[in-house]
Formats: sequence, C-alpha cells, structure tokens
Amino acid sequence: MLTHRVNKALFWILFRLSEALKKRSRKEWEQFALRSMDSVPCGSHRKETSVYKAFKQEELKTVAGQGFQVDAAFHERPQAALPRWAEEIQPFLHNQLSEHTRRAYEGDLKQFFLFLEGRVNPGNLKSLRSEHIILFRKALEEGRLTGKVLEKATVNRKLAVVKSFLGWLKLNHLISENPAELVKGFPQSQESGLKGFSDDEARKILLLPRLNSRAGALHSAILHMLFYMGLRKAELMALRMGDISEERGVPVLKVRGKGHRVRVLPLVPIVKASLQHYFAVCRREPAHSESFVFTPTKNPLNGILDKPLGPNAITYIVAHYAKKAGVLQKVSPHSCRATCISNALDKKATHRSVQYLAGWSTPLMIQRYDKRREELKNSAAFLVDYGQIAEEAIS
Repeated sequence: MLTHRVNKALFWILFRLSEALKKRSRKEWEQFALRSMDSVPCGSHRKETSVYKAFKQEELKTVAGQGFQVDAAFHERPQAALPRWAEEIQPFLHNQLSEHTRRAYEGDLKQFFLFLEGRVNPGNLKSLRSEHIILFRKALEEGRLTGKVLEKATVNRKLAVVKSFLGWLKLNHLISENPAELVKGFPQSQESGLKGFSDDEARKILLLPRLNSRAGALHSAILHMLFYMGLRKAELMALRMGDISEERGVPVLKVRGKGHRVRVLPLVPIVKASLQHYFAVCRREPAHSESFVFTPTKNPLNGILDKPLGPNAITYIVAHYAKKAGVLQKVSPHSCRATCISNALDKKATHRSVQYLAGWSTPLMIQRYDKRREELKNSAAFLVDYGQIAEEAIS
C-alpha cells in the first residue's frame, strides 16, 4: 500500500515537472510571436497569440512564421531579429522550380514547425533530435495533426520535405548534423490507392455532357482531354491556344509537365473534334495564342472570363459526371489519367510510349498506375508445368 502511494506521488511530481517545462518552452515561442507582431500593422493584430490558432488562419505568428512571409512590403519594415535557420526558409522554397511544389513544401514545413512548438527551443535547432522527427512521423500517421489518418505515401512526402530542409541547413553550416537522415519512411508500395474507371464507365461519362450548351461543350472537351491524353490537372489548366499546332501534317498538343519538361503529343481525332466543338459553341478564337484553352463560361470575376479554369472546377466536372454515370467510389481528375494509362497498356502500348504520354522521367510509375491488370491473364505463372505432379497434389 505504501509503495503504491509513493509511486503515485512520484508520478504526479514528474507530471507537474513535465507540464512546467512544456509551459516554459511554449512561453518562449509566444515571446517570439509577440515580438514579431510588433512589426505587423495594427489592423493585422489578433488577440490569439497561440501558434496553432495563427496557423489555422494561414499566418504563423512564430519565429518560423517570419520565415514564411513573402510580402516584399513586409520585409521593408523593421522586424524582430530572426535566427539564421528561419531566414533560410524562403531561399529553400524558391529553389524549387514548380509553384505547386513550393506551396506544398511550405505547407509541410509550417506543419512541422507547428509540431515543434513546446518541444524545441525556437532560438536555434541545436536541441532538435531524431526523436522529434520520429514523433512527428507518428503524429502524422495517427492523424493527430490533420484530424485524419494520412496515407503512408503522404507521410513519406512530408518527411522528405523536412529531411530536405534540414539538409539545406546543414549544407549552409547552420546545423552540424541532419537529425532526419536516420529516420525511416514507410516502405513504398508498388500499388497506388488511386481509383480508375472501367471502359464502360469511361464511355458513359464521355457521353453524358449536353453538347448544345456552352457548359456541356466545355465539360465534354475537358473529359476527352483527360481520358484520351492522360493529362494532369495542372497541365490541363496551363494549356494555351498556342500550344495547339501542327507538325508534319499531324495535329499536336504541347504539354508543360512537372519540372518544366515539355512533351509534344499527337492530338487524336476524337479529342480534336471535341475541342473544335467547344471552340465553336463557346465562340473561342484559337488564333489568340496566349489565351487559355479552358476558361469559365459563367460567373466571371470582375467581368473577366479570360482566365484559366480553377482546379476545383475541373475536379467538380469529373466527380459530377462520374456520379451521374453511377460510379459510387471517390474519383478525381487523376482517376481519368490512371484510366488512360491502363487502357493504353491493355492495348499493348510499349512502356516507353506510355512513359512519354504520361510525362514521367522514369518507367517505374507504370506499374503503380496500371489499374486493369489485364497482364494477369497472361502471367508466366500459367506457363509453369510439372506434369502430373500438380494434378496428383490437387487430388
């Protein structure tokens, strides 16, 4: 009985000590936050000093948050002194070639620094250890940072961003070792969780848009482009009229993919016909080479329609017609891309041609995107034969 009371007392002492240390560390972060807020205009002051609340409103009020500021006018005003590691956030982000990549990296780093609140001294990263990275991985895996359990591939990507940034700091002699180097990610699955469509589902979806309306003509052209050309959503949005041309008598489409790589794809007749119909119904002029191919047909912002169709609009188009076609599973524009790639592989397209169509730098992605697995019917396993031994084993 006495031992139980002693253990209980020790537990409460350790618990109180832990809370006190955590509170002290949190106070240090908030002191940096208050100092940084002094350099922000009065209108932007908020009552919340919690980094979590600030992060939810996309504005970190911490020392790390200063590093994420991209407003040139902001940098012209006097600011609280930042640690050198925080000043490296912007150079690291700008080193990425893609705007989409920069936004994703910035979100991942914000999430990481939010997690460090109360765990690491914000003045420097000398106290950062591999254990912190492991705890971050665990929190991501269990959904404690996002409110939902993340896919293993997503956790791996976030870990890779953290590892890359810490490697950047090490390269610039701001930390002596990269504590994330020894932290392992999850084994990379060769199977993607992305859902594709069957041929029958794809056919139903392509026939659903009302071609006599402006919106229907636009939707039809977008769906044909996704299902037949296998474009990414960002590639579709970036297309301009000047990207549609002709080479050696063959209509072609110039596509700007990841890493600023450009590939030229033949514009197959059915896609060309859907585009021409869309241009005619919506009175688009292909001669305007700098105009975006896919633009809104209604609800203009400030009366301007000459702007790229938004990513949410493209996602809505695919989900809307998939639901009308009776597809109950969750799908996205990338599902159309996976369907296009799988269909090409089923039709015995070479891996090299599929790799070029998809815009991949390596053929390793082909297996992950092949959703039909028609090759299973022709597997080498069916050719293995040991004569009557197999029959006797079954009997």
